[in-house]
Amino acid sequence: MSFPLNPAQKAAVEHDTGPALVLAGAGSGKTRVITQRIGRLIDQGTLPRLITALTFTNKAAEEMHERLVALCGEAGREVWISTFHALGGEIMRQTMPKNEPFVVYDGADTAGLVREIMRDFKTPDRRYDVGAIIARISHAKNAMCSPEELAAQAPDSEYDELAQWVFPRYEAALKRLRAFDFDDLILWPLKKLTEDREVRDRWRAKIRYMLVDEFQDTNRAQLMMVKALVGERGNVFCVGDDDQSIYGWRGADIGNVIDFGKHFPGAKTLALEQNYRSRKPVLDVSNSVMEGQVRAFPKKLFTDKPGGPPVKIVDTDSSEGEVKFVVDGIQKLVQEGYKKREIGVLYRSNQLARAVEEALRLTGIPYRIIGGNSVFERREVKDLIAYLRISLHPQDEIAVRRVVNYPTRGVGDVTLARLERFALVRGITLFSAIERAGEIDDINASTKESLRNFVGIVKATREKIHAHTALVDVAKSVCGAIKLKEDIVAAGPTAVAAAKRWTNVEMLYRTLEKSDAKTPGEVSQVLTRLTLRFAEEEEDQGDRVTLSTLHGSKGLEFGTVYFIGCDEGIIPHSRTENPKATDVLATIDGTEERRLFYVGVTRAKEHLYLVRAKTRSGKGPPRATTPSRFLAFPKFPPGTLERMSYDSQAPLPPQEIAAQARKFRESLLALKKK
Repeated sequence: MSFPLNPAQKAAVEHDTGPALVLAGAGSGKTRVITQRIGRLIDQGTLPRLITALTFTNKAAEEMHERLVALCGEAGREVWISTFHALGGEIMRQTMPKNEPFVVYDGADTAGLVREIMRDFKTPDRRYDVGAIIARISHAKNAMCSPEELAAQAPDSEYDELAQWVFPRYEAALKRLRAFDFDDLILWPLKKLTEDREVRDRWRAKIRYMLVDEFQDTNRAQLMMVKALVGERGNVFCVGDDDQSIYGWRGADIGNVIDFGKHFPGAKTLALEQNYRSRKPVLDVSNSVMEGQVRAFPKKLFTDKPGGPPVKIVDTDSSEGEVKFVVDGIQKLVQEGYKKREIGVLYRSNQLARAVEEALRLTGIPYRIIGGNSVFERREVKDLIAYLRISLHPQDEIAVRRVVNYPTRGVGDVTLARLERFALVRGITLFSAIERAGEIDDINASTKESLRNFVGIVKATREKIHAHTALVDVAKSVCGAIKLKEDIVAAGPTAVAAAKRWTNVEMLYRTLEKSDAKTPGEVSQVLTRLTLRFAEEEEDQGDRVTLSTLHGSKGLEFGTVYFIGCDEGIIPHSRTENPKATDVLATIDGTEERRLFYVGVTRAKEHLYLVRAKTRSGKGPPRATTPSRFLAFPKFPPGTLERMSYDSQAPLPPQEIAAQARKFRESLLALKKK
């Protein structure tokens, strides 16, 4: 079953063999093009298992898989659709010797390891931003820069020097722990593909056609991995939009799009410019945002949807007025029957979200925040996963440190330091030292007994895994052994909070049950995949207003968008010209800030409000602001743009005062019931 395609989409879908770059403007139907391209390859006789599609999130991969199955039936299930990191992990799993288990460290594990390394960096009365150090190391790794090469560079800041000192120690620690971070899931397979012809030929034989979504978000290592996998055959079909390249700060290289023809000689370039999302006024504004910029592939979005309300630039009197304008507008929409899921509030900085969140709470309007922790990042879930990780991989010191004293068993910092010293002197792992805690004289008897219980739980869990017990049952046995539910209930400030935390554990149970993992290899694979689940992958939270950063909003769309904080210094960010010491790059790229603004504008389908505050509150007295340079639009035809002012101090009509009082009273009653 295929769907209608416009001429540009049809040309992309029907591309023959060889490399192709599809420049897909916002809302131009790129996922449809990718899935129908795969469907056409299958119709022409290509075996589905010889087709691989790569994207950046599990959510996007799952959505693409669903569409493909709807299009191609069961054949669609055989196509390998995954994230870059999941593919890298699979290459590692199939390539490494079976007797060399490994663990994947997520962001929290990585931060914990760097903190441990930093303990040896003696600087009294000074706390460093660990995230800034990790960002520099990650930036170097993605640019395929070794610790030695980084050390040879002249540092621009104190944090550059710190990264140079930490990087080799960090890599040595990962090797000792048989651990890999997210960057390694690309770099290790790339090294293997580059150096081992047998591995390279085997994987090239598995991938006859490769499709890459969001190509503008790839870094150098990911580009090299794609090149290594497609080889001379060059059947690579990359879809992206240079105008939506907004992740340069974390290593994405827009040059991968600009220089596509150099990387893949003979490449065909196609453009998708028909937008199916937004009304014409929104598109006129979005085209204007990018006009006059130096662009490798200029595009002008168009639509066959006539009419639509004008885009509104709203000058509010203050930051409080900005919030009031937005929340009042949301209330009116909801009262008129507008779906809350069709309303998005977007912002450059998370700080702007707090006041909006508080106001929505008071009005009783449900909302979700994009970029919060996923269920798989919750403490209780990570604790349970840590026990499973140790059972398979006792060298995993980060996991050992996480749960050796959970539930509380009297293992404080002093005891841990004694265990570490014992391990260091004998050249053994921390877990081995815990197993031999009875030999350490300065650990008291009760703590030794607690450590014996801890070791017993880990060994019993390992035995269950090796006995091919279903993973969900193994997890439940760990919960029972450590009395996780009882601890959650005892620690919960309220019964509701405790129930919510336990629901997170039950969700993990459901995930493990679906995996049907029983063997140690299958369990290891599942735990790796859980580590690779990113924060954007929350369950559908029903009919709620969405609050999101501009970065988090890419890929989303809403009937009505309130884009707040359209002030100079917020968008573009003040660090465009005045960087902080912790910034990885010398400055935030001003052209990338413009692309970020463009991404925010193009999320709107019908109504778009570009909202700013004439004064903003903060530390000290309110300060006057300047409109964002991105609001300097040309003169549009009538009906495209409307400027308006909003005064939050203006007196309200009596009926509105009464309505607000009633609503406030209802909200208070609802809060009391909770």
